[in-house]
Amino acid sequence: VRPTAAQRRQADIAEGIIKLSPSSLTFLHDECPACFWHHYNGRPRPATAFPKVFGALDNAQKDFFVGHSTKDIKKSLPAGVIERGKRVRSEAIALPGTSYRVQFAGETDTILNFSRAGYGVCDFKTSSPGEGASELYGRQLLAYAIALERPSGDALPLAPVSRLGLICFPPDDMIELPTRAVKPAAKSRAATPAALKRYAYRTSAVWVEVERNDEAFLNFVANAVKLITRPTMPRSAPNCGWCRWSRMTAPLLEQTSSDALAHLSTDAA
Repeated sequence: VRPTAAQRRQADIAEGIIKLSPSSLTFLHDECPACFWHHYNGRPRPATAFPKVFGALDNAQKDFFVGHSTKDIKKSLPAGVIERGKRVRSEAIALPGTSYRVQFAGETDTILNFSRAGYGVCDFKTSSPGEGASELYGRQLLAYAIALERPSGDALPLAPVSRLGLICFPPDDMIELPTRAVKPAAKSRAATPAALKRYAYRTSAVWVEVERNDEAFLNFVANAVKLITRPTMPRSAPNCGWCRWSRMTAPLLEQTSSDALAHLSTDAA
């Protein structure tokens, strides 16, 4: 029988290696300690639905900028080329103050391949650069940087990772594009091609530098690992909607389970 995700996580913990998703070190960690603990101990909360429009915008941004010069993002960046991201997995990394080691695994958004300055890791964001964004997303970017520099197995390291940052695309305004003639469908009764009006959002690329501090980051990860490996669940955040819903529905689920077992026992008799 194939082990469940929870069983695999518990086996990893028993071996002293904690496998972390870099993305879990951002919102999930900060929103609720209990949900973060459950994510690695068998009852992860359902993923929030991600609006398709943001995925479409993200893909459009990558399709446009991949292959472009890094100077097109910010003139002060080292010369190089913007490349698509890749799946990464780090070797087991020692942590301060704990015997556990950590392994980062995930997929980078974009990689900057500098001509003479190593590499950069960046993330595309369809938003204005908000206060605290560099610190929050910096954890994720630094985890990717470590995984690129110290990959597991025989993967080729990409080192050094000299720059981390966010590329933000805040919508400025909307413009109308030249019309484009569109031929009607075969079954259409239209006698002439229709003119399709086209619009576009105008934006600019804003580079947000993320400072790299490996010592502070690994101390943060060590504290996160101590939270994950607690024998009992920590207190949930007061405003965590998922925890409130879980507490409200737990008695109902237990009663439903008891009724189902009683029904099975009656049928068996």
